[in-house]
Amino acid sequence: MASFRDPLQPELVRFPGLWRTRILAGAGLFFAALTAVLGWWFASPTAPSSWKENTVLLGLALWLAACWPREIVCGPVAAEQRQWLGLRKVRIRWDEDPALERKQEFLGLGRWLGLAASVIELSSPAGVIRHTPRHADAERFVQECRRRMEESQQRRAAAGRATGAAPAAEKGKQ
Repeated sequence: MASFRDPLQPELVRFPGLWRTRILAGAGLFFAALTAVLGWWFASPTAPSSWKENTVLLGLALWLAACWPREIVCGPVAAEQRQWLGLRKVRIRWDEDPALERKQEFLGLGRWLGLAASVIELSSPAGVIRHTPRHADAERFVQECRRRMEESQQRRAAAGRATGAAPAAEKGKQ
């Protein structure tokens, strides 16, 4: 699914995760859980499952949970993204002057494997929102963020002029 404007709130633009990724990650999580349950259910008292097998299953489940694409919502006031299974929400306001930059995901390991690993990070002191290769429309996300940041700067400048606050250079001349 591509990014879209919310039909009920047209000022919001949503960037959902790709269905293909959700299906593959969901199948992987199901496989890890099924393997753990079957391993426990059919474990022999003489040959119980080892801690190595359980550690690998737990590592696989954690990696798949980290790869799960969480929806990003860009609105007129802020951008939001839920983190780690929806337990926490990161909200970055446009008036906080967030930084927008491209980085490599998973320390660049995906690039070595020939996978798309470029991540767009919107960061501020409030947190970090990551638009990964598992999200739709990376270029639209960058354009939307830049447009919203410019609008925020223009609103602040207009508010400063409306309150009569003159820039520092003009105050020095007076």
